[in-house]
Amino acid sequence: MLSRLFLQSRATTLSVSYRRLAVVQLRTYKRPTPAAAPPLPSSSISPASNAQPTAPPAKKLGRQRRDEEITARFITLVDENGAVHRDVRLKQILGNLDRQSFFLVEVDPQAEPHPVCRITPKKAVFEKTKAAKRQNTARPEAVLKEVTFGWNVSPHDMGHKLSKAEQFLAKGNKVKIEVVAKKGQQRMPRDAQEAVIEKIVSQLKPFSKAMKNPSFVQGATCIIVFEGKAATE
Repeated sequence: MLSRLFLQSRATTLSVSYRRLAVVQLRTYKRPTPAAAPPLPSSSISPASNAQPTAPPAKKLGRQRRDEEITARFITLVDENGAVHRDVRLKQILGNLDRQSFFLVEVDPQAEPHPVCRITPKKAVFEKTKAAKRQNTARPEAVLKEVTFGWNVSPHDMGHKLSKAEQFLAKGNKVKIEVVAKKGQQRMPRDAQEAVIEKIVSQLKPFSKAMKNPSFVQGATCIIVFEGKAATE
């Protein structure tokens, strides 16, 4: 009986001690400080600007800026009759412009106080562009074609080779005629060689605009160069 009472008393004491310890822990407990939130990334979108959108420069366009490509709010206007109007609002001009017939072309973007713009007929602009393209189109470099045969060539073979040379010249190419002394063939006398040269020149000269005089190399090979006419000549 006494042992039972002792155990109950001991359990009560321990229970009270645990409660006091729990109260002390609650009083001394500190809540953990919440971790600071990571900084938000800065926005890549800049605030809206009041500036007008910029058009590509005339150099990138390959021509003068026109119509909505012009960025100035006010311009100096040259109308279709050549009259000059200063301090004109661009938006007003574009609103009244006959777009089917005219362009508003920026002819002097650096002018002060405002860029100079001219009302120009579309037909005139297109014709000017075509003329500039034709002027800037370079003629392809002439190709050198070579035609070779021997001094003792038959009239039929020489006629065939010279006909090919005529075709080359008609396309604007240069043609190099080379008459050679082939091995095993008897060397022709000088007067016979001159007859062959005369035949070549008389047949090809009408198809060429220039010719270099015949020249002999190593005494046996004759070279004649003809320059073909352009297709438009």
